[in-house]
Amino acid sequence: MFEDFAAKTVQAVRKAEELATQLGDESVATGHLIYGLCVDRSVCLHHIFQDLNVDPDMFSGYVKSLPREPVVPNGPFNRHVHTVFERSKDAAKQLGSKTVEPEHMALALLSVKAGSCYETLKEFSIDPEYVQGLILQAMGLDPEMVPDWF
Repeated sequence: MFEDFAAKTVQAVRKAEELATQLGDESVATGHLIYGLCVDRSVCLHHIFQDLNVDPDMFSGYVKSLPREPVVPNGPFNRHVHTVFERSKDAAKQLGSKTVEPEHMALALLSVKAGSCYETLKEFSIDPEYVQGLILQAMGLDPEMVPDWF
């Protein structure tokens, strides 16, 4: 499933799985995934959120307070996370990369307008499109290059 994903991207997914387990959730949701992506200090998303005065523990704490998402019968990832995985591959391809880096996954995650990540961002008054632009800038790309999934 993760054959085209960079090691740091897979590590972020594993951190998301650990948080889901820690919270007693039976499936990994987008709120777990945003935590996994920003907990690694070497990933630009960590620093972007630090600049916005949001740290990974705030994500995990808020996700814990949300209603539990439904269990997924076909594996550990809910449908929104599967959407993120597919869009991550699209983002990497559109931006000229052979591997899915954490930044590609973050761009894809921020495009999903449902689920626990979206609810958490709303709670913290964070505009996903603004963060997408910052990610692209950190990658040395034009902020207008956000892939269009719609």
